[in-house]
Amino acid sequence: MSEPELSAAQARAIIESILLTAEDPVSPARLCDVLDGYRAGDVREMVDALNRHYQESGHGLTIVQVAGGYQLATRPDLSVWVRRFHRDRAPMRLSQAALEALAIVAFRQPITRVEIDNIRGVSSVGVLQKLMELGLIRLVGRAEGVGRPMLFGTTKEFLVHFGLNSLADLPKPRELEELVAIGDRQAQDEEQASAATAPPEAGPAPSTAEQAAALGPGRDQAPPGPSGDALAGTSTKDEPASADRLQQDGDDGTQAG
Repeated sequence: MSEPELSAAQARAIIESILLTAEDPVSPARLCDVLDGYRAGDVREMVDALNRHYQESGHGLTIVQVAGGYQLATRPDLSVWVRRFHRDRAPMRLSQAALEALAIVAFRQPITRVEIDNIRGVSSVGVLQKLMELGLIRLVGRAEGVGRPMLFGTTKEFLVHFGLNSLADLPKPRELEELVAIGDRQAQDEEQASAATAPPEAGPAPSTAEQAAALGPGRDQAPPGPSGDALAGTSTKDEPASADRLQQDGDDGTQAG
């Protein structure tokens, strides 16, 4: 390999400029193609040097390793102010069903739609289509067997969206259990704090008999109005859709898929 024509300082400046203008993570091999004479290990050292400079100088930027490449990003501790500035930009939001299907694909890939349906217990046609439109999953082949069903897997965009360098960075089962336990504890703490700060509940309203006793004998009293039960019996609010109707809609979606 030929000797580098650029000094280390020049190479660091070039890497910084490339990462600043790149829309997607840039792989070390791509940077080596631009920087003649430098290897992937040299690029790693220069990225580390840039990050040390950012940290020591109090910069708001950092270089992260995502989807097998490098990307210039803002510091995590500044995310509140960055979101405040970009609050008009709608973030990608996934439904609970989409998150379930995406997690199954991420941890069990390659996997067929039928296998996903069996794990979730419901049809996943709609959510899989939505995840494909968002670029988070893709078709990676066909399974062996009757009908050769299609296999689903995650994409590079999935790694970028969740800040993962590779699928090996996905949490392990034990880590997932710890995360769930932490989330449960936080939810309990929030409920206890909310209950402690809630205003005291008002006592029960006095009954008609108690009100009459307070007025004293001989006082004219208006006849009591209709009770809560009577009002409830004459309610005209629309009732929610029945479970049978929702199940019918689900069956229609399954047949459509």
